[in-house]
Amino acid sequence: MIKSLIALLATSALAATVVQHLGRQQRVRRLRHEGRQHHDEVSRWEAEGGNLPDAEPATPGKVNRRARRR
Repeated sequence: MIKSLIALLATSALAATVVQHLGRQQRVRRLRHEGRQHHDEVSRWEAEGGNLPDAEPATPGKVNRRARRR
């Protein structure tokens, strides 16, 4: 009886470990895929010209004179 209980406990612990390992692998695979996809999107965006300049130049803001002295 005790042997079968120990065997059941060991089997369930092994199954839990396998499930955790597979879940971790799936998470890593998904993150790598998302990173690769993001890199491809950024590369395509840069190849298309990235941020295009505005039609009119930006107006300069107020200058902080104390910050300029440093």
